[in-house]
Amino acid sequence: MMILVWVVLTMLVLAGAYFFIPGSLSDNNGLFVVSEGESVDSVIGRLVEAGYVRNRTVFHWSLLWSGLSTRIQPGQHDLTGVRSYSGIIRRLAEPDEAGLEVTLLLREGETLRDLQSSLVGLGLDKAADDLFVLTGQPAIVGSVDPSVMERLKNEYDFLMNVPDQLGLEGFLFPDTYRLYRDASASDVIHRLLDNFGQKVWLESKTAITSSDRTLFEIVTMASILEREVRGVEDMGLVSDIFWRRLDVGMPLQADSTVNYATNGDSPSVSYEDTRFDSPFNTYLYRGLPVGPIGNPGVEAIQAAFNPESNTFWYFLTDTEGDVHYARTLQEHNSNKSRYLKR
Repeated sequence: MMILVWVVLTMLVLAGAYFFIPGSLSDNNGLFVVSEGESVDSVIGRLVEAGYVRNRTVFHWSLLWSGLSTRIQPGQHDLTGVRSYSGIIRRLAEPDEAGLEVTLLLREGETLRDLQSSLVGLGLDKAADDLFVLTGQPAIVGSVDPSVMERLKNEYDFLMNVPDQLGLEGFLFPDTYRLYRDASASDVIHRLLDNFGQKVWLESKTAITSSDRTLFEIVTMASILEREVRGVEDMGLVSDIFWRRLDVGMPLQADSTVNYATNGDSPSVSYEDTRFDSPFNTYLYRGLPVGPIGNPGVEAIQAAFNPESNTFWYFLTDTEGDVHYARTLQEHNSNKSRYLKR
């Protein structure tokens, strides 16, 4: 009789522990990592050490009782808010969602080429292979599938001003994204376009539509500012310089547009490069380039539609990243001799 009572009491204790007894959760953001190939005893021991489990024996029997002792998954598990041993066990038996994802970082000013390279680096080879099919080839006018752009324009009204034969360069918003490892190129571009809609179009639509420029023109200018100078103040000043140059028919002569056309990265392009025939080359062709030369962030876009008025006509960026302004060509040439020549 006593044995039966002891068994019943033991089962009640285990049931209470399994369903109701909270672990004394430690202050470590509720994250617990199970290593690949780690033994159950090791996992339990570390749960005790970390403060998730009060009684090793009770938890061990709770694990056996659950039937999940052979299904503990390696990876990172979020135990935040768990209030029972059963909850801990269920969490440990679930696949690590983080392990199914990758982190994509698209920085301000990066191009479609950079995006494709990042996808390859993350192991998203299929998405990388298909990317240009949906976005168009960088720096190549007419490489986009018109039917793809038509569908996207029906989904995203901010693409309506994108001229025919041009793709998505400029509208893939720079940010940090969590993507599933099996994400397609379509999944990727929709995530980035959705973010552009939220961070740019939704926030600035009224200001942009009330300006004298179209969103496409603003994004194109912003993409140049992003690659030419750093910092909000310089972007605002250079934005005013460039818009005034356009108004009076001066060529922009932005080295960044040449680098985009040639796939180069020189801070001071050569004369031969400035002769490279491309509608993106603002040394050869007056006006804005035919389209954006990268994907600008919010600050560059705001500078493009809200320039900082000034009386300069020229600028250059030295090897330290500092910007030097000039009102005349003579001053500008003096700055070149002073800051660019060694």
